Amino acid sequence: MSNNDLKVSSPSQPEGTGDWPDYPEYLGRLQAGFEEHVGRQQLFTTNATGLWDAYLASFPEHIRQRQNCGNCRHFIERFGHLVTIDEAGHQRSPLWLEHLAAEANLAAVQRLRGMVEKAHVNGVFLSSQSVWGNPETGIWRHLAVRVPQARVFNPGLLSAGQKMAEHRENHRCLNVALDEFKADHLEQARVVLQAEALTRSEKFIGVVEWLIARQRERKSPQGRNLLWKAVASAPAGFCTPRSSMVGTLLEDLAAGLPFETVKKRFDDKMHPLRYQRPQVAPSAGNIQQAEEAIAKLGLAPALERRFATLADVQLTWKPREDEPEKAGSVFGHLRSKEEVRASDLELPTRTLTWVKFRDTVLPTAEKMELLVPSLSSAFSALVTAVHPDAPPLIQWDSPERRNPVTWYFYHNPSTASSWGLAPGYVEVLGLTMKPNTWFSERFAHHGQGVFFILKGSRDSRNSSLSLFPEFMRGDLHGVRATIEAFSQSRQLVVPEGEPLASGLMVTPSTNPSSWNLGLRVTSKDSVAAYTLDRWD
Repeated sequence: MSNNDLKVSSPSQPEGTGDWPDYPEYLGRLQAGFEEHVGRQQLFTTNATGLWDAYLASFPEHIRQRQNCGNCRHFIERFGHLVTIDEAGHQRSPLWLEHLAAEANLAAVQRLRGMVEKAHVNGVFLSSQSVWGNPETGIWRHLAVRVPQARVFNPGLLSAGQKMAEHRENHRCLNVALDEFKADHLEQARVVLQAEALTRSEKFIGVVEWLIARQRERKSPQGRNLLWKAVASAPAGFCTPRSSMVGTLLEDLAAGLPFETVKKRFDDKMHPLRYQRPQVAPSAGNIQQAEEAIAKLGLAPALERRFATLADVQLTWKPREDEPEKAGSVFGHLRSKEEVRASDLELPTRTLTWVKFRDTVLPTAEKMELLVPSLSSAFSALVTAVHPDAPPLIQWDSPERRNPVTWYFYHNPSTASSWGLAPGYVEVLGLTMKPNTWFSERFAHHGQGVFFILKGSRDSRNSSLSLFPEFMRGDLHGVRATIEAFSQSRQLVVPEGEPLASGLMVTPSTNPSSWNLGLRVTSKDSVAAYTLDRWD
């Protein structure tokens, strides 16, 4: 919105106008300052009260009654107590800014700012309204602002009020967890997880490190505010560790159980066929609830899934394309004897970690082949939406940055032939990281991984849509049983004419038997063989 939208000439009568010459200009400055201050910052509620009385009392008595406007009162009482929180935890009012005030209301702005910025933050603020306040009634102009689109709450299954209540509950649960799980317990859990001694441990390292950071922040002078700021942006489940696998691990460590017992309890619950996976068919009530949720969110088109193709993924590496022949050249396609000798130079096999290979070999690699094993649990495929414009269904997909790509693999080892491959060297069409890490670290807690996309790889079973509960948006958690049953009853669409994004995936916690990947890499001067034995 242009600032001019709130700039009009002063009305002929004073009620509801502020009654000072540059009141319209002040409203324009208020709008511009609000937009600049808020930007993409989250807003929070405070316990500041009595703002309207303080506002009126700040004006000289002889003009005070002329400021007594019902619309302005509603704006101040509804929105005047809001603040943002900066990275250091300091709260700032987005509305009461002295450098924007007019001479007539400077005292009022100063007083309200002091009251709001000294109050206690007590919640996350959300609103679906695109305009706060009532800018105009007839010829009267009132305190009001138009809200940047990034700060307008888009309701899903929860309204703005319900989502605010959820944040308050998350804040309560987080405080309880931080009181119960001391810093030394969290540090011990981090050591265990980083040792990769537990099944899929990489999924929970980020959660534990996040909790450690919250414990540290709580001790700072602005710890209360920093905790609210963290709650507002926390990924699903981070604020409620006591009801997650992290809570199980922390409780077992705090109880002093032997590591063998801790590992068995953790690994049993993290079995890929059990973790967050419904173990019984959905009830009739759950099916009805799912019908209503999908209809309300418009997600029916998003439930249609297909195999991803090479064109759908963000490639970390791809083979170098052959240089085109020079125009008018008859012999440009021939290689010189020097080039032939260089390409014939074969170096001995080296054993590297993935990280070392990524940093030292990948930058100059022109061609790559992978030694396909006859049997492996690392065979995997990437999956995406049939309709790219369907509403986001996956946690790391959003209207601002579309990314509906997920993956699947089989818990039990697969044969190469079931993936359309034969043991031996196969051309690598490209490398890509796990989709949850493509554009942001926000969802890194779903784990790291690298895909080797192999020419001709294609899963012959195609037994479901691979819509796993842990991938889906948080507001669908309650109907995961129905969605998984639906997933099991359908097949992926198979695109024709394009190479599929399918092959082998390895992760930091991949079973050691699925490592020892053999690679043959061609660079400008040589062909070298490598064995990747672990992540790092």
